[in-house]
Amino acid sequence: MKDVEYVTIKEGRTTLLVPPHQEGKGPKGIGDEVFFNPAMELNRDISIAFLRAWGVDGKKVLDGMSATGVRGVRIANETDAQEVVMLDLYQEAVDMINKNIEHSGVRADVRKESIEGHMLNNRYKYDYVDIDPFGTPVPYFPSAARFVSRGGIVAVTATDTAVLCGTYKQKCLRRYSAIPKNNWCCHEIGLRILIGYCAREAARYGRGAVPILSYYDGHHFRTYLKINESAAEADASLDELRTYKFSNYSWKEGAGTGPLWGGSLFHEDILNDLKPAGSLDDDLIDTWVSESTLPPFFYDTNVLGSIVGKSPPRLKKMISAMKRSSHRTTRTHFSPTAFKTDADPETVLEIFKDL
Repeated sequence: MKDVEYVTIKEGRTTLLVPPHQEGKGPKGIGDEVFFNPAMELNRDISIAFLRAWGVDGKKVLDGMSATGVRGVRIANETDAQEVVMLDLYQEAVDMINKNIEHSGVRADVRKESIEGHMLNNRYKYDYVDIDPFGTPVPYFPSAARFVSRGGIVAVTATDTAVLCGTYKQKCLRRYSAIPKNNWCCHEIGLRILIGYCAREAARYGRGAVPILSYYDGHHFRTYLKINESAAEADASLDELRTYKFSNYSWKEGAGTGPLWGGSLFHEDILNDLKPAGSLDDDLIDTWVSESTLPPFFYDTNVLGSIVGKSPPRLKKMISAMKRSSHRTTRTHFSPTAFKTDADPETVLEIFKDL
C-alpha cells in the first residue's frame, strides 16, 4: 500500500483512520482504489440508527463496498450485529479496512471480492446487505436482492442524482428503465424511480421489495428495502408502480414520468423506533414521520409564486393556512420551500392566492 500519512477521525462512537481529505461533497482519497467521503457521514449515521431500530442482534451484516471500512467498522462497534463482513475489490482498500479493524479493536472479517460473486457463494447467509457505490447501484443490486436472507434488508445508495433527476434522460431510461422529470419534484421522483427499479429487479426472482426508510440528502438517494419471499409479495410490490403526468405545479396519474414507486417511502414501525445518532437528529426524524402518511410528491411555494405572479409566503404561514382548511399538511425533507398535503391542486392554489 502507498506510504500515506493517515488522519484520525471520530464518527459516532468510533475512532477511525482515513486518507487525507478535505471537507465537502464527494469522495476523497488515494487515487480511485480507496476513498473516504466525509459528506456521507449522515448516510452512515442513519445506517447505525436504522440497524438499532430494526434490531440487528444475532444477525449477519455485509458491507458490500467498503472502501476505507468506515461504515462496516462502525456497524461492528456501534450495533449488536452477530457478524460483520466487509468487501472490496482493491488490495489497497482491503489493507485500509484491516488497519481500521485493528485500530478500532472490533471483530470483523474482510474479503477481497466483488459483492456479486460473494453473494452467489454465500446465498441467504446475510440478513442485511449494504450497497454504497460511487455512482449507480444498478450493477450490484440484483445479486443482493436475489440472495439476501428471506425477510432481510438491502440498503441502497445512489449518487447518480443528475441521471435520476432528469438531467440525462436517456441515461436514466437505459440505466433504470424509467423516464425522469427535471422539475421542482425531481428529487422525490428520482428516489421513487430508484425504488421502482429495485422492486422490478427483485420481482424477477420472485421476491418483493418494500421500502421501509427512504430519503434524499443533498447529493445522494438512499433506500432500505425489506426483501420478502414469494411471487405474491413480488406482485404486490409491482402493483405499487405508477406513471405520472406533471403540469406547471401539480401532477396526476397518467403516461409520462416513471414507472416509479407510488407507495409509502417509510414504515411506521421503523420511524417509531428510530432514535437520533450522530448527525441524525430529532428534527429530521420528525419530518419523516410527518410526511410518511401523505401522498407522493409536494408543492413548492416558489413554483406556486411564479404561477400566480406573487412573492411566496413563509412556508410556516402556508402550512398553517392549509391546516386551517382541514387538510393534512407538513413540510418535507425534499425541499426547504415545499410542503406535502392531501389537498387537491385547485385547493392548494386558491389558498396560496389568498395569503
